[in-house]
Amino acid sequence: MILKEQSFATGGWGPDEAFVDPGKGDLGNSLATTHRSFETPCGGYAHFKIMRYLLALTRDARYGDSMERVLYNALLGVKPVLEDGTSFYYSDYHSSAAKIYRGAYPDAKYRWDLDPKWPCCSGTFPQVTAEYGISSYLRSNDGVYVNFYVPSRLHWMRGSTRCSLLQETNYPSENGVTLTLTTSSPEEFVIYLRIPAWAGRGTAISVNGSGGALQPAAGSFFPIRREWKSRDRIEFEIDQPLHSQAVDAHHSDQVAVLRGPQVLFALGEAPPQLSRRDLAGMKIEMSKGDDWRLRAGTAEIRVRPFGPIENEIYQTYWKLGG
Repeated sequence: MILKEQSFATGGWGPDEAFVDPGKGDLGNSLATTHRSFETPCGGYAHFKIMRYLLALTRDARYGDSMERVLYNALLGVKPVLEDGTSFYYSDYHSSAAKIYRGAYPDAKYRWDLDPKWPCCSGTFPQVTAEYGISSYLRSNDGVYVNFYVPSRLHWMRGSTRCSLLQETNYPSENGVTLTLTTSSPEEFVIYLRIPAWAGRGTAISVNGSGGALQPAAGSFFPIRREWKSRDRIEFEIDQPLHSQAVDAHHSDQVAVLRGPQVLFALGEAPPQLSRRDLAGMKIEMSKGDDWRLRAGTAEIRVRPFGPIENEIYQTYWKLGG
């Protein structure tokens, strides 16, 4: 219900801290009526908790995909809690959006909007940061599940064997992930890699650089079973195609553009105007920094992921014509 009827492309949900009436286009309507699109620290905390429990119970990769969306498109862009208790509260997907602290919203309706000190999000934000690490890996009787692709090191015991997994990556800015094993003695177990549902055809896995690349199915956990020993290496290339997602069925002409899991927020005072043909031919030019260029038809659009946006006006959803 949350994914199909309530969620924006960012993974956030609940404009004005309420569910919308399904099937009436209210999610799309909210883009013009409120700047309170997603109560990010509290909503993200709740989202991570329930998704992690469901992932542990079911081993269904879509829960990991959902966590990843919220992580990159919401939580990693939260402004820090200030010493006087001023806190970031809402992510804004309005057609003229900005990152601002609670209490500064132009559509303020209630007295508490004017008193921004120490709201609930000031407490849940520090708590949800602990969830990043907790949710990166899961144990199972036959091995380890890798849920998030983040620079990290995991240590665990398998019987009397000491095991360690070093993950090196600049994902999602880059496509490659390298996982290097260390074991006190050779040990057989399974490493399950989450293959996102959006992963493109170029996604491939190789072990120790030989034997040909494995072609995993998108939207699943891919098992690699073998007897592992120190210096064994998994190389995982995650193809991150450009794709679009309409805000809801009633507003098919209002779309967010994504590269892999990341929404590409257009910088500017007005939503980019594109045709569907332009959308089909999109290409991205990624610099070493965070100021990227998206080329669609004759248009060149400045875009950024949510994290590095600072004080710029940005557009989450773009307008399609033709």
